Amino acid sequence: MIRGYLRSHFYMFLSLCLSSLLAIAPHEFSVENDVETPSYISSFGGVSIEIEQDELESIPLGADVIVRQFPLGEDGVVDLQLERFDVFTQNAEVVIGKKLKNGQTVGHHIERPDLVLLRGSVYKQPDTHVFLAFGEHVSNGFVTTESETFVLTQHPELDTTFVYNITSVDPEKMNWAEFQCQVEDVILPERKQQVARSQLGDCLALQVAIDTDWEFTGSLFAGDTSASGEYAATVVGAVSSIYQNDIDVAMHISFLRLWDATNDPWNADDTGPQLGQFREYWQENMTDVPRHLAHLFSGRNLGGGMAYVGAVCSPHGYAVSANLNGYFPQPLEDHSYQNWDIMVIAHEQGHNCGTWHTHNYSPPIDNCGNGDCTDAFGGTIMSYCHTCSGGLSNVVLEFHPQVRETMENYLLNSISCSLECDQFLNGSCCFEDEVCEELTEEDCGDADGIFLGIGTFCATGGCEPDEPGACCIDDIGTCAELDSNTCLFADGLFLGIDTTCDLDWCNPSAEFACCLGTECDELSQVDCENAGGQFDGIGSNCTDYCQPLHNDFCDTAFEVSTGAYNFSTYDAISDNIPVDNEMCISDYLGEVKSDVWFKYQACESSELLVSLCGTVNFDSDLVVYNGSCEMLNQVGCNGDGAGCAGFTSELTLEVTEGDTYFIRVGGFNADSYGHGQIVFGGQQCSPDTPCQGDVNLDGFINISDVLLIIDHWGEIEGEYDINENGIVDLGDLLIVIASWGDCED
Repeated sequence: MIRGYLRSHFYMFLSLCLSSLLAIAPHEFSVENDVETPSYISSFGGVSIEIEQDELESIPLGADVIVRQFPLGEDGVVDLQLERFDVFTQNAEVVIGKKLKNGQTVGHHIERPDLVLLRGSVYKQPDTHVFLAFGEHVSNGFVTTESETFVLTQHPELDTTFVYNITSVDPEKMNWAEFQCQVEDVILPERKQQVARSQLGDCLALQVAIDTDWEFTGSLFAGDTSASGEYAATVVGAVSSIYQNDIDVAMHISFLRLWDATNDPWNADDTGPQLGQFREYWQENMTDVPRHLAHLFSGRNLGGGMAYVGAVCSPHGYAVSANLNGYFPQPLEDHSYQNWDIMVIAHEQGHNCGTWHTHNYSPPIDNCGNGDCTDAFGGTIMSYCHTCSGGLSNVVLEFHPQVRETMENYLLNSISCSLECDQFLNGSCCFEDEVCEELTEEDCGDADGIFLGIGTFCATGGCEPDEPGACCIDDIGTCAELDSNTCLFADGLFLGIDTTCDLDWCNPSAEFACCLGTECDELSQVDCENAGGQFDGIGSNCTDYCQPLHNDFCDTAFEVSTGAYNFSTYDAISDNIPVDNEMCISDYLGEVKSDVWFKYQACESSELLVSLCGTVNFDSDLVVYNGSCEMLNQVGCNGDGAGCAGFTSELTLEVTEGDTYFIRVGGFNADSYGHGQIVFGGQQCSPDTPCQGDVNLDGFINISDVLLIIDHWGEIEGEYDINENGIVDLGDLLIVIASWGDCED
């Protein structure tokens, strides 16, 4: 009996030990790198991979991860030793900015981006650096070794994620934009460093509030705030991993604002004025956002970036990073000018953290910024070596050791706030009679106080209640006059300080912007929906809403050839053109709501494939017409394609060489909209343009092409916008000049 008792307890002990070992064992998964790689990607040494998203999402935060068989382009495979981390603070807010009829700006709260972020090193190679990000819309990352950098990215048109060695790609193929940092150059005196890295602490993080402009979402992500939010979190995660690796200070997002309409507050045309406007706006309107710094991400061509130097926790803690790409760099076939976004953001954030450019040090760390490009390759983040031949290919993803010491000295000795990680940071804790103390969230709860958030301060955020304003609860329905925090907790929409329920905006009969095809009228939500329109929400008006997408109508259809094209139907205006369901391949054609248009000219008489099969994230409808926009003749349609997941669509039809076809893509009903790719295939078509810069298609790039660019100077988009930045400008002219001569056969 005693032996049996001991045996049972031994097995119990063994079971507990095994359970403990399993609990701390790293998660392991392998990358599928035997998938077919498109020939274009393999031409520069890229290798396509597939990642099992569900498997990644099961990894808890803070867990160790071993990634087996991760390819370094065509250079072989390695194992990665990583940990999962988060880039958001505990109480971070993510909002979509909205401008109301009374001119006030409010934020509609949305869910945080659902991302898996991983950082670490190549297995048993601690001097390497790895960052990976995976989400519904993004797959990005990098692996750096002593002499090489490998990039994980997604092709913007081909449906593939791939890894390649950016170090081995000809910099001319990268077509780097001429990024300029407009921080004024000064010469820094040589000074004694005051602190070693170990003195900075074990868990430090900069809380950064991120704002964006409409172009960041509208131009880079076709209006999809879900995609732009994921990417914003991705680039901050990448920059955070660099800062963590180099100076042991992470970068956390305390606030993220996206814009889904053109009425953002930003209208400056250069980084200098934009930095000033950004600072002034945030100082006046955003004082309640907890932060050490604020950073504006812009999709506009403002010339580069700019930031205040040595500005953490100060009234000048602001930076602007413009000319952003929206994806990690790759040698694109169309030679669009591109930046490496994390370089730009890490550089400007470095200025905020107390460092100038490397050529400002005495003696200079490098002389790239002084016109000497002798040692440009291997330049670091704060250098100007990207201005030398080779562009951003010269720069490695790290700070120079002397720059690291400067930043560490500044963060330890020259700032007035704590950088301790979230769980240790204090915030305003409110008690009765408006008493305020700065405590941790745990201590505040133990004292029966109300915690206002990490990084809030009694001196600025205090416990005095906000001025009340009208709060619409349940979108349209009940109105109550509450302060902004109480309205938020009630899942309401705060209409602004000093607004009252007398506005009657929460009344179901209140009239706001209703999009009716190309027209906008102010109607109630019920009347708008009864009229077949799209209601744009409380506070909207016809001045700032109902702006059509570029390919919203037949006569503005996007011209395509064979290949894959990204598109979005978010905020698209429904044409409500009747369709003939009898000719459809399936019986599930819906109402074709929120539709957009494409225009295809057949290059041969054969069968044309038009496919949304598994490439869009909404229940789609697909209709094809020939004729003209004035006299459309339906020739094909499909609701749910055979074997296509998610009720997506696909069809094939016989087309005639030279004929023009209009392809209409919409949703099954008013709730069906989204984004993805449309694929045109089955025909052997030549490219529309023999070579870049030959805008008149005569086989030569000469003065005739220059004159055409000048004649169309300032036009929005169109065929003369070679670099597709939204306007015919100097960038297009420079492409023509750079491509001068005969087109290659």
